[in-house]
Amino acid sequence: MSRFMAVALSGLCWLGSAIADEAPISGIVKFVDLAAQTLTLESTARGKTRQVVVHFKPGTRIVKFIRSAEPGETGFVEQALTLAELKPGWIVSAEARHERDKEVADVVKVVLER
Repeated sequence: MSRFMAVALSGLCWLGSAIADEAPISGIVKFVDLAAQTLTLESTARGKTRQVVVHFKPGTRIVKFIRSAEPGETGFVEQALTLAELKPGWIVSAEARHERDKEVADVVKVVLER
């Protein structure tokens, strides 16, 4: 019975870490590498700061939200950006998946431009 509990608990721990890998990664843009199609973020989580390299693939979207310029329209609209338009110092949130040993972004959202 105790062996079963140990296996069950290790399975739950693995599931928790797998789900944690799918969480958005937020941080400050430190470096943009156009040749490698990567973005290096300084991310702080649980009191620890780390450098995270986020890889881009064809189809990765980069967006920021701006006020609508249409007369009579209120609110914000999504504006597409390219990797070259991201700047060090900006704060972004990357919806990424853990693939092999890399974080691969599906969507990167600009939170704050500095």
